Amino acid sequence: MWLWLTLGWGVTAVMAAAIHRRWRRVAREPSPEIAAFVLRCENELAVHSGVDFLGMLPDRFACLLRVDGQETVVSLHELFRHAEAAADAFTRTIASLLADIREVGLDRVGDLDFAAAAPMLLPQVRARAWLEQNGSFGDSGLVHTPLNDDLVTVYVLDDASSMVFVCREHCKRWRQDVAAVHNLALANLARRGASLPKVSMDQPVVVQSHDGFDAARVLLLEAQEGLLVAIPDRDTLWVGPEAGQNLEQLMAMTEEIASKAAHPVSAGVYRVTDGQLERLPVSR
Repeated sequence: MWLWLTLGWGVTAVMAAAIHRRWRRVAREPSPEIAAFVLRCENELAVHSGVDFLGMLPDRFACLLRVDGQETVVSLHELFRHAEAAADAFTRTIASLLADIREVGLDRVGDLDFAAAAPMLLPQVRARAWLEQNGSFGDSGLVHTPLNDDLVTVYVLDDASSMVFVCREHCKRWRQDVAAVHNLALANLARRGASLPKVSMDQPVVVQSHDGFDAARVLLLEAQEGLLVAIPDRDTLWVGPEAGQNLEQLMAMTEEIASKAAHPVSAGVYRVTDGQLERLPVSR
């Protein structure tokens, strides 16, 4: 029974990856003209330091960019109208867009007072290695709360158009400490209505609500000694009993999912021990 459940875990991840790739194909290649335009945008963006093209959105003519460590959605309608411009003119248009994002899009949150920002605060689980690589932009680093040696909780301000990571400068302007931000972010996540399903010691549960915060829902777990947790992707959380598991296969599956994930978190499998996540050793 546990073997089939573990295999189901792998099949679910493969299906999710396939759907993700299919959506990217549909979004990025609706026509040769659009495909050529998107490729041109990617090439122009690639020369700018601190800018990553993360892909097209499946349901609108827009892309997701990470600019100076912050993710933001950018509509491509206006850029497309300049698609026939000469190469140097299009280059200037891209540069102007990025300047506007940096001047207006990334700094706008600093203009929000805490009362306006508070309802948008949410927690996100990330690898400590990710934090070390992406945890600072400008003069301010991301605030975080350690989960264990290789996982941390960071915080985002999430709205319909962007996802902005909370940094020390935000807390300074709001006059709030990390503990206050952490508690409020957890409360906001709990109110979203897609909390972790009831977990027992009898069978595992896979959580995939695809709202961008599934991995963070491990924070809502009612810690039960002996439960295992796997977070290969930001949007995928596996929780189940240790008894009867084929741990070697579960670890291999989790590592494979993490290697192909759109937003990988950890290739490890963890045990709840004294209310904390203890990573299981690779060799048992």
